[in-house]
Amino acid sequence: MNLKGIAGVLYDAYNSHDLGTVASLYEIDGAHQDIAMGHQVVGGDAIAAGLKKFFAWFPDAKWEPLRQMCDADGSIVVTYRLTGTLQAQMGPVIPTGQKISLRGVHVLFLRQDRIVSSEDYWDAATFQKQLNKA
Repeated sequence: MNLKGIAGVLYDAYNSHDLGTVASLYEIDGAHQDIAMGHQVVGGDAIAAGLKKFFAWFPDAKWEPLRQMCDADGSIVVTYRLTGTLQAQMGPVIPTGQKISLRGVHVLFLRQDRIVSSEDYWDAATFQKQLNKA
């Protein structure tokens, strides 16, 4: 699979909420770092478990890849727009139909056909502002 193909499979899996495929795309010790939250998860199953929690809050979550750039060293940068509606209580935030629309960037580092690590950059202040709209 080529570099762009891996990103396409990842976003297809995100959008169909296919946690098994997401987990299988990572190396056994692959890591996902959520830069805005300062949180890192290691292992495909742990990454999928985090997404499962997110999908419980936003069951209609969709990622729209906007632009994709590949590097000869095996990395991919994808800008995206994430949309969804909060439909379950998220910590102290009670769902009242809050819609999110966030721009972000994923940086994927690959070895052959697997993700060694990923970094997700998005704006936590914008996310909080959208969640606190009534």
